[in-house]
Amino acid sequence: MRLVAAVLAVLGATAGGAALGAPAPAPAPPTGGELQALGAAPVKSALASERVYFVLTDRYANGKPSNDRGGLSGTRSVTGFDPTDMGWFHGGDFVGLRGSCGGETDGLGRLAALGFTAIWITPPFGQRTVQGSSAAYHGYWITDFTKPDPHLGTEAEFASLVECAHELGLKVILDVVVNHTGDVISLTGGSGGYIGPEQVPYRDCRGKTFVPARFVTRAFPCLAVRSMPRVPLLQGLDRTAKKPGWLNDPTRYHNRGDIDFSSCNEACTEQGDFFGLDDLFTERRDVVDGLATVYGSFIERYRLDGIRIDTARHVNAAFFRRWLPRVRAAARRAGVKDFLVYGEVFNADTLELLPFARDRGLPTLLDFPLQDQLVGFASGERGPRGIVSVLGDDDYFLRADGVSYTPPTFLGNHDMGRVALLLRQRSGTGAGLQQRVLLAHALLYLLRGAPVVYYGDEVGIVGSGGDKLARQDLFPTAVAEWRTEKRVGAEPIGTRSSFAVSGHPVATRLAELARLRKAHPALATGSTSVRLFSDTVLALSRFDRGARREYVAAFNAGTRRSTVTVPTATPGSAWSTLLGERQTARSAATGLLRLSLAPLEAVLVRADTELPRRAPVPPTLVVRPDDLTNLVQARASVKSPEPVSVGFAAKRARGGWRRLAVDDSPPYRGFLDPRRFRRGERVHVVAVARWPGGATTVSPSSVSCRAPGSGT
Repeated sequence: MRLVAAVLAVLGATAGGAALGAPAPAPAPPTGGELQALGAAPVKSALASERVYFVLTDRYANGKPSNDRGGLSGTRSVTGFDPTDMGWFHGGDFVGLRGSCGGETDGLGRLAALGFTAIWITPPFGQRTVQGSSAAYHGYWITDFTKPDPHLGTEAEFASLVECAHELGLKVILDVVVNHTGDVISLTGGSGGYIGPEQVPYRDCRGKTFVPARFVTRAFPCLAVRSMPRVPLLQGLDRTAKKPGWLNDPTRYHNRGDIDFSSCNEACTEQGDFFGLDDLFTERRDVVDGLATVYGSFIERYRLDGIRIDTARHVNAAFFRRWLPRVRAAARRAGVKDFLVYGEVFNADTLELLPFARDRGLPTLLDFPLQDQLVGFASGERGPRGIVSVLGDDDYFLRADGVSYTPPTFLGNHDMGRVALLLRQRSGTGAGLQQRVLLAHALLYLLRGAPVVYYGDEVGIVGSGGDKLARQDLFPTAVAEWRTEKRVGAEPIGTRSSFAVSGHPVATRLAELARLRKAHPALATGSTSVRLFSDTVLALSRFDRGARREYVAAFNAGTRRSTVTVPTATPGSAWSTLLGERQTARSAATGLLRLSLAPLEAVLVRADTELPRRAPVPPTLVVRPDDLTNLVQARASVKSPEPVSVGFAAKRARGGWRRLAVDDSPPYRGFLDPRRFRRGERVHVVAVARWPGGATTVSPSSVSCRAPGSGT
């Protein structure tokens, strides 16, 4: 916090506040076209309108039993196939996932009928079939980046899957791995024992030490196997096990041993082997180029619509700014508009995620912070304050280009376990589990973000843990434990297919929520205003600015009925019920709206009348050090219930006003990073509000501050 303290020493932190010390002459406020540009409304990312189904291909449907063993013969240690063991290939494939491509009871047609707009599939690439006591059914042990794994199908079958998806209006999001490959390399001294650069630095082929991060944009030092931190060993067929061939060069890996997650610093996180997998030397330009080529060619060949990036926290800090432009260029060549990109950083702390978006170049990240809070609230374990905090933290991720931060949101996954299990564990008793699952999905669909549903949740699978224990078959399973597992809203599956489960309450709720989100785009792209939160109730407004309509979504995680009075921006209006128990509601002249919420239920209502038109007023600006980061916070308030957006702009000694961020959900905030300015530089900041009718207002005077720091 020293940097922020230094900012405070020279910061005028009140509306129009003069800087301490000699004030700089205030620049003229922006006017005309410049003012309009600075006040432009935020742009919603293409991801905001998506509803994503995340599926492990091996566990969805077995459409072609002849590929179950991947063309191999012998025991499961060779073929990887054992449908009775949850850690091995079970037979699901591209043909099964595609299905008939017409009906609503199988394959992709079933997912389209449930209202999904995209599928996210686990990596389809060729695998290191068996490692240790498990097989690569999940897709994260890639050795052949050039074609699909034969257990899943052929190139033609994968192409047919993608073509069918596009015919049905579904986008295809490919799970990709850039941090590692399958475990082929052996290291001297065994598989463990991470050795950090502080112990054994990297040496080039001449024995000279070097720091890899200093060479990410220039010629990399020559390397020799003998000089790696731990000498890599390849024997027999392993010497040529990977494709393309450049992946078989052992100097293209960090070779430091396995990550010790109990005591891992940043170097360990980025250079250690993730559970023994061969960690790519992503500081090397040829590795970056090679990964861009293999994934770019797959995107072009099949016209894929987006990527989810596995283990994104484990590559070096400069990687994504070098790699992503190449991948996006491939998508443009394929004619893919609005290519979707999101990364996985497995951390529920917003501040830990922030550098990956602000500094490392990832456009958005899976929303682990919100997942933790949604499950905590829906389970009754905690109140909604944490949800409100996470929604407010979106401001940290806002960018100068005006694109709103829209993360993929989720409730459970293949690593942590399914939402029904998490809710049962955190509720203590498991009472009302079905209602809690339905409530959790209502939260997922009615709050901001792109909802991601984990396959099998729609038929009530609960599971008994994370990882292997959460990766059930939807086709008739041979795993004895899965046949007898309890389900939400359905009997144990036995020897039946989950596709035979019709009218399941979770599936019904998902289809209903999808219809609402499609019919009312404001639920996907509208701004949010939190209205109230208590121990068991959360209520918020979503706004359709074009139609000038307000929606109120309210959630009761308590086991008793709750009657709440919700502030709104729409006075004297009747409200129509779109979801939940029917409300006979009318907002008062003050805008207050009374709602009655059944236990463990969600309600969505929409105002029957338009928002009243109000006279624009200027925003009030306050600039101050941020309490949680080394950033400087610019905060604006607008004395009006009108749903405005506020742009924040800075002016240096030379040049015009430049936008820092734009925010359409109160509290309105933008952030300055002192590292982006020269030491001692004087900077002026203004706030520009844009009103639904297009009018703009600017804060009465700019706030002046001097940037401290090293000038980096």
